[in-house]
Amino acid sequence: MKVLIIDDERGILKMYSEYLKISGFEVIQANDGQTGIKLIKEQKPDVILLDIIMPRYNGLDVLKDIKKDPEINKIPVFLLTNLPEESSGDKAKELGAYGYLVKAQYEPKMVVDVIREAIGDNKEKIFDQKDLKSILSN
Repeated sequence: MKVLIIDDERGILKMYSEYLKISGFEVIQANDGQTGIKLIKEQKPDVILLDIIMPRYNGLDVLKDIKKDPEINKIPVFLLTNLPEESSGDKAKELGAYGYLVKAQYEPKMVVDVIREAIGDNKEKIFDQKDLKSILSN
């Protein structure tokens, strides 16, 4: 499974990339939204981890553009962000995000488990701790 991580923080890119690779995923990285969109169209990842707060082209704008494009709009997008769900969760749902994961609440292993479970079983979208606990307890 191919995962694209779009985040402007190099440390986050490195941490999640290494953990995903160790877990058997092919990983592609983009450090800004424009590069991310380009890589989505070229590489057609199976899943996208997308930060919200990025300069020039934020994650919600990237998500909006993904969902407008019929060639890529079926790719599941998880927002992986430092923003609490209360601040952007509703907007993320409205724009078609598959899930909303707060970085401080999800260590890399949990993110891998969520991706595997949600994508593998086509589970419902993941937007809160209750959803996550349900997935991780199975």
